[in-house]
Amino acid sequence: MTRGQPGLTVYLLLHGRRVVVIGGGKVAAGKVEKLLAAGADVTVVAPALGSDLARQSDAGRVHWLARSFEPADVAAAWFVVAATGSPTVDASVFAACEAHRVWCNAADIPAACSAYWMAQRQAGDAVVAAGTGGAAPGLAGRIADEAMLGLPADLAGLVDHYAQARASVLAAALGDGAEVHVRNRALRRLARQPWATLRAEPAQLTETVLADIGDRLAPPDGPGGGGDPAASR
Repeated sequence: MTRGQPGLTVYLLLHGRRVVVIGGGKVAAGKVEKLLAAGADVTVVAPALGSDLARQSDAGRVHWLARSFEPADVAAAWFVVAATGSPTVDASVFAACEAHRVWCNAADIPAACSAYWMAQRQAGDAVVAAGTGGAAPGLAGRIADEAMLGLPADLAGLVDHYAQARASVLAAALGDGAEVHVRNRALRRLARQPWATLRAEPAQLTETVLADIGDRLAPPDGPGGGGDPAASR
C-alpha cells in the first residue's frame, strides 16, 4: 500500500535565492538553519521570534518581518516554508503559494505541501536523500542514516575521483552522435565498477575509460566481421 503522493526528487540550488519562512518558533528555526547552510537568502515572517531565530536575526543572517503573514509575502520567493504551528495559517500560506506558483513546504501538514522536505545526509559531493512522500516523515531520517551506513566510509573521496576522471574524459572525448553514446556508456560502466576500482588515481581511471571508448569505436576487423557487439547495446 502506498500512502504518500508520487513525486520527483530534485536538488534545489538555493544559494543567493530568496526563501521565505513563515513562523518564528523552534520548527521554523530548524528549517532556517538548513536553508542558511544551503546559502539561501532567508526572510522570516512572524510577529515574534524564539530565541534561536532571534539570534539569527540579531546577527544579520536572516531578514525579519515582525508581523503576521500576508499573501503577498510569497510573491518574490523561490521557495516557502510554512511552520507557524497553526493549520489554518499554514493552509493560507499554501494557497498563496499555489496562486503565485511557488513551491511550498508546510511542516507536518502534507495537504498544504507542493514540496516535501527530504532527510539529507552528505559526504563531500555525495548526497543521500530519503523521504516517504509525506506519509511517515519520522522514518525518513532513519532511512537516510542506514543508507549511508551501507556506503564506503571514504565515499567523498571516491566521488571526487570519479568526478575528476569524468571531467577529463569529457574534455578528451568530445565527439557527437554515436560517439557520445559510447562515451556515456563507458562512464556508466566505470560508475558500476567495485568501489575498490574507484580508489585508483583519477588519471588511471581516465585512461581506463578512454581505452574502453577506443576499443568500442574501433572499426571491424575486415568486411562483415569483428567489432564489439557490446558497443551496440
